[in-house]
Parts: sequence; C-alpha cells; structure tokens
Amino acid sequence: MRPIVSHVADASGRLDELQARITEAFATATDAARTLLAAQGIDVVFVDAPDETIPEWGVGGTTLGPHAIVVALDPGFDVEATTIEATLLHEFHHAMRWRGPGCAEDLARMLVSEGLAQLFEEDVQPFYSKCSITDEEIALAHEHLFDAHCDRGTWFFGANSVTRCFGYTYGYRLCRAFAERTGQLASDLVDVSASEVLASCGVLLDARDRLM
Repeated sequence: MRPIVSHVADASGRLDELQARITEAFATATDAARTLLAAQGIDVVFVDAPDETIPEWGVGGTTLGPHAIVVALDPGFDVEATTIEATLLHEFHHAMRWRGPGCAEDLARMLVSEGLAQLFEEDVQPFYSKCSITDEEIALAHEHLFDAHCDRGTWFFGANSVTRCFGYTYGYRLCRAFAERTGQLASDLVDVSASEVLASCGVLLDARDRLM
C-alpha cells in the first residue's frame, strides 16, 4: 500500500504554532481514511493561505485529483485540530472518489460528491451542511444538474443570489437521505453513482444516461 504523506509548507515560520495540531489531525484522519476507505497514495500539502480558508474555521481544503490534497490554513486564526481533521476526512473522501465516478463534471456529481464527503466527516458536522435553503433554489438547481459547465461559485459559495453553501447543504440532505434509506455509510458509498443517489431521492433525471 502506498503512503499518505504530509508536507507542511512553512518556510515563513507562520505555521509553527499549528504544527502540533496539524500532526494530531493528520494522524487521526489518515488512520480513519486508511481503515474505512482503503486510502493510499496521497500527498497532503498544508499551506499558509488565509484567503483560501473557510472564514469560520480558518481552514480550507482542495482536492486536486486522486493523489493530491491542499489544506489552506490561516495562522492568524485559532485553528482547532478537529476542524483540520474534518477537512482532511472530507478531502480524503474526494480523493478516493476521484478514482471511481469522479467529483466535478457537472452539478449533479458535485452535489453527491460534496454530500458524501460531508457524511464522512459526520463527527464534526460542518456548519455548511446546515444552512437555510429554499424550494426555489432547489428547483433552479434541478434545471442545471447536467449543464456542461457548472459555476461552482454560484452553487457552493453564494454568488448570483444563491444562498452561500447551498450546494453543500442540499448535497448533504440528498446523501443523508440515501444513506439512511440504504443503511450504508459514506465509506461504503465512495463509488456510488450520482444517478443512483438522485433517483433514489426522487430527483428527476431527464438525462440519466449522462451520469455513469
């Protein structure tokens, strides 16, 4: 099995005070990812990048593909080890899902991928899975599930009058309902297709053959 390796980019020394929390969170999250997802062959780079973090956490994560994760940290924020751990769990799920159905080809896949990743970090249920969204926004999302180019800023970060974190909350609801209906955990569902989740939840799939 290939390793999961942590790289802390700290030439400035600004992340020095977070080193112990990074180490703690990385060890816990990596153990869970290996045990539950059979995760392996992943480089995780921790960087000093306050503008790339979730303001409420001082931490942000990006999965660049099946083998690379970047975790942004704000050294001016009182970052907790639990939020670093939750971010890592979320991104590990993405990395392993990249090796199967993928994560980001259209809004439908993004909703399911983000929902499943949030289920995997359930012990620290993220605030962004619990925002207040409207039926009108859900209906609008259904109209754009299979658009060739999904505007992630609109659906996940609150641009163009869509509620901030809409995609995270709606994806979480869909995946939580699917997991409860099937009696499975997020770790069991890393390779489930978006079509199966959305069909099970009653979301109309007019272009079902576009989701594999």
